[in-house]
Amino acid sequence: MNEHGYEVYGRGFGWTWRLRDGPVVLATGGRHDDDSLDTRHEIDRVRAALAHLAGEDLAFASVEVRDPRFVVGQDLDPSGASREEDDWVWRLETPDRVLAHSGQRYPTEAAAREGIARFEELGRGALPVYNVGSEHEWRSEADTVEVGKPSLTGFIKELTRGRRHREFLEQFDTRIIVSGSRGKSSTVRRLDDVFNRRGYDTFTKITGNYPVIIRNGRVHPIERQGPRTTLYENVNVIREFGPRMSEFDSDAVAIFENQAISEYTTRIVNQRFIQPDVILMTNVRQDHNDTLGKRRQDIARALSRSIPKGTHVVNGEQHPALHEYMEAEITARGGTIEQVQIPERHRGLLGAETVHAVNTTLQAIGKEPVPESELDTFIDQIQPEWKRVVGGRLFNAAEVNDVESTEMVRRALTADDEQILPFVYLRHDRRGRTASFAEYTDLLADRDCIDHVHVGGTGTDAFARNVEVPATQHSRHDDASEVLEELLAVDQPLLLMGNTVDEFMRDMEAAIDDRLREWQAAERDATGTRREDLTTPTQPPDA
Repeated sequence: MNEHGYEVYGRGFGWTWRLRDGPVVLATGGRHDDDSLDTRHEIDRVRAALAHLAGEDLAFASVEVRDPRFVVGQDLDPSGASREEDDWVWRLETPDRVLAHSGQRYPTEAAAREGIARFEELGRGALPVYNVGSEHEWRSEADTVEVGKPSLTGFIKELTRGRRHREFLEQFDTRIIVSGSRGKSSTVRRLDDVFNRRGYDTFTKITGNYPVIIRNGRVHPIERQGPRTTLYENVNVIREFGPRMSEFDSDAVAIFENQAISEYTTRIVNQRFIQPDVILMTNVRQDHNDTLGKRRQDIARALSRSIPKGTHVVNGEQHPALHEYMEAEITARGGTIEQVQIPERHRGLLGAETVHAVNTTLQAIGKEPVPESELDTFIDQIQPEWKRVVGGRLFNAAEVNDVESTEMVRRALTADDEQILPFVYLRHDRRGRTASFAEYTDLLADRDCIDHVHVGGTGTDAFARNVEVPATQHSRHDDASEVLEELLAVDQPLLLMGNTVDEFMRDMEAAIDDRLREWQAAERDATGTRREDLTTPTQPPDA
């Protein structure tokens, strides 16, 4: 799945943003703000301008942007001479301000206009994403939250202390949890984006490698102290951060991502910590088999049994039998459930259930849905596409982790009779996932979708012995760039799958980025012919 986002980050001069196309920075804000909230507003103006240029003003009606246009020109020195060979740039502006700058320089005007087209394509559907790792440390006074508890007993004690916890929760008119297998973080970001644009007092907690709290567009990093903190950090957020906040409005909204990976911990967060009005269940995929169950039905049961009495569930899972099973489990516990309805034009598209779940959730709490054109843009933006690199085509599906999502990616990328070359990366602590991908490999072989598999990581011997196609093994200590070169030498598009959290896979991503940069540089050089006599900015014909 493609997940392009406006990266909000802080450095020595303040907060700013950038939008990447793979490893290449496509656009930047070109200014620095003292507050991440101001940068968030800048991004909303950019998105409103792109929506206006596409004839979709309704999506950002509350953001005032007047007469936006793109301007293309050469970046010349005061004498009128070229500063360097690649001197074409673009900017997005209004009569009042410059909204965005090209993130790179181009050899020709035609190449710069192609950059604009790509920015329009990605920028309309991209959401703000807060990068708050090492880059947020420029603000010594950054309002951070430290989390970490030594034991599960400590977690339970913190929950049952009572008054402060209840008082914090009672401030919110609406409490939403996003749970499920895939697409949780992106769905939380979409909900946060909608409520922020509509002016609601919004408190959002996003889990992940760089967890954050977002209060009305202002980011607060969560600093994890030690292992096993994911379960505890929700409670510690209230204990450490709640007293620093002013009171919330009467119609305030709280949005939490529940990333617990067992039935017990999922139930604790739902029933005893957040006590939500609505739980948005993104989908049910075959992952975390060791803690949630071996089959999708087992996982559906574990998720259903975590639902508190009186809670409404918006279910993005589209499998009829699984939804029927979840409905029986949830209603027996005093909850209610409705299935997300996907229109015909979006059925079978990756992530459609999570995007349409946003509108279903809004309607469930009595709010207006977002325009259909905005949903179309979201879904178009996240569809997978092959990446052209030096040596061939590839797509890194390792982040999705489960076989159902991986298969959806494969189907979206390939023609009916096109074979792929899978590279499956294994981890010793994900044995259930390893078994699932071994079965998936055999299924692909039975359907004549593959005739060979490459496998890396730990446990490759057992994997190779148990699959029905020839398997080439790679050690986790191999050089990732050399492995990539070997994989691309095969005359089949490469699909990476399995696991992504490992040093080898980080090296693999870096090797892919290097080849992608080489390809994009070659493409830029091959686009158009330089026009040395054109020294003034030009505008699109309809500007």
